Amino acid sequence: MRGHRPSALTITRRTTLATMGLVLFTACTASSGGSGGGADVDAINDVTAIDSAENLKESPMLAERVSSGDLPPVAERMPVLEDIMIEPVAEQIGVHGGTWNFPTRSAQEGPWDIGKPTEEALFRFSQDGDTVEPNVAKGYEVNDDLTEYTITLRQGMKWSDGHPFTSADVLFWWEHIMVPELFGRSVYDAFWSTDPETGERAMATFAAPDETTVTVTFEHPRPMFLERVAIDAKWLFAPAHWMETVLDEFIGEEAALAIAEERGFQDLAAWYESACYYYWFWSDRPTLRAWWPVEDAGPEQVTWERNPYYFKTDPEGNQLPYIDNLSLEVYQDPSHVELQTLNGHFDISPFEFSSFTLLQENAAQGDYRVLQWNTADWYSNGIQFNMEPQNPQLRELFHDARFREALSVAVDREALSEQLTLGLGAPQQGSISEGMSFHQEGWAEQWAEYDVERATALLDEIGLPLTGGVRTFADGSELRLEITQESEAPQAGPFEELLKHYYEAIGIQTDIQLVDRGLYGELNESGGLQGTTTQGMGGIHPMLRPDTIVPLRAGTPWHTQYGTWYASEGAEGIEPEGDIAELIDVYRQMSAQLERADIDAHAEQIIQLHQKNQWSIGYTGPTPRLYAVSNNVANVPAEAVFADEYRDLGHGHPAQFTFIDPDAS
Repeated sequence: MRGHRPSALTITRRTTLATMGLVLFTACTASSGGSGGGADVDAINDVTAIDSAENLKESPMLAERVSSGDLPPVAERMPVLEDIMIEPVAEQIGVHGGTWNFPTRSAQEGPWDIGKPTEEALFRFSQDGDTVEPNVAKGYEVNDDLTEYTITLRQGMKWSDGHPFTSADVLFWWEHIMVPELFGRSVYDAFWSTDPETGERAMATFAAPDETTVTVTFEHPRPMFLERVAIDAKWLFAPAHWMETVLDEFIGEEAALAIAEERGFQDLAAWYESACYYYWFWSDRPTLRAWWPVEDAGPEQVTWERNPYYFKTDPEGNQLPYIDNLSLEVYQDPSHVELQTLNGHFDISPFEFSSFTLLQENAAQGDYRVLQWNTADWYSNGIQFNMEPQNPQLRELFHDARFREALSVAVDREALSEQLTLGLGAPQQGSISEGMSFHQEGWAEQWAEYDVERATALLDEIGLPLTGGVRTFADGSELRLEITQESEAPQAGPFEELLKHYYEAIGIQTDIQLVDRGLYGELNESGGLQGTTTQGMGGIHPMLRPDTIVPLRAGTPWHTQYGTWYASEGAEGIEPEGDIAELIDVYRQMSAQLERADIDAHAEQIIQLHQKNQWSIGYTGPTPRLYAVSNNVANVPAEAVFADEYRDLGHGHPAQFTFIDPDAS
């Protein structure tokens, strides 16, 4: 792995499958850019451990606190020397100091903006995306039949308040948060194994033999468990010593409700979701992240400062992060972020591709560079239909592949490509890009040719008569389609209006509904959506992030009701039939396979079912995700893969981002 060599990690592998290569695709691998690349960076990162406490160095702001007696010395704040994690640098050894100005939506509407970049999970994907490596965890072992995983933690590691981080914190998360579904999510699929004969699932069991060891045991083989933990569980730990002061299980319902109300919540469910899931905005909740808030999130701005107990250093023993503070500035209008970036205010800003021309034309003025990270998306502009809408006539229509084909060929993709993506989002069907795993020949061209006559003939064949230029159902009742989009989404409105134009040209009356994020979520969860352009499809591998393409839980609009059924084991939602039921069946079989070739063969079946049915329609191919990065900031990878599995900007390991001149930040 160029520029990345895990160190101070104990990795015992008794089977090759447990840590299989996962070479998922080769066209979009990460690489380092900038003046520090090449052999020099490899030499810098060629360090396996810190050999002496005297080699540990810290930020001047922490050194001052040590001198004043407010903090213990750096060696006492970090894990034992051999368990300190050495974080490789992308370009150069950095300099402590500076404030990273970063735009974010409010804590309620955009928690992932800063959540993903600062996330620290037990395991993470390597920067080339090929493997999973320990992060918060020190290492692991797995038995030969893939039913028991032994996870080793770092000795001497501490929470941001100085309290020891131990296996008790992992066990607490499992027993008191995950299994009771305290934050409103079902027990993640990562923690279930599947009987290959019956298809029945069994939940894992956890144990903590000592302070630095956790065992996770399955009834049936659980391949790729650690990959799923890196995605599904993300943290798999919680500060037990703090949680016991806020959960009703320990302090009683009345006291817990009082805390919830004091923090602005009307009930425990909403408070627990915030405290256990979207927790990183609470200043009193201990964390393992590189930064944490010095105050609770405000309406306009909140400051985070470096975690003095952070467990990583660079190869020269400098405690990370390099950057001292994060200034999170809340915005309501994305144009504000553009303006402030052009003025050189924000140091690293994420953008949708729609901002490409504006950013490029003003890069010199704003003293920044524009990085393009490829994505694992199937399309950049597309639509999903809720396969179980509340209107039974629409349900029958949405399940008819001829209807989906008609709405696909009725749209001029060439025009959309030019108007919405500057021609860089190819005029094609939603599909897996060439060069990526599971690419299917001919899929991009499927139902992609602009053909109004074909669309008209299909609608006639279905039995949707055209009267006065307007389609009706066979019984004469009105056929009207509603497309819903989040109002905060980039370019919300123009794409939907274009679809309305093309749909109405073939007689389908179409209404556009732009709603806020909260209402959108309610409509999606309740099955109140018809068609939506808000959410996409894609992922690195169906085994790793199946959520958008296999109905395992609520969330993705086209299968929300089926996902609810699966996650609740049939207690809620709607049981799928036909090819959608087969998707779930193939996924269950895939989850029970022991060999990589067999896993991939089942994944191929899932993808082919999507090609056959085209449950989501794509109109333009994927476009890169953009980052405007100040020229005063180094160590941000010039190329990487932007994917939820890799935690977006977090895939660049922000703790090693550095200002070249911190005083100028």
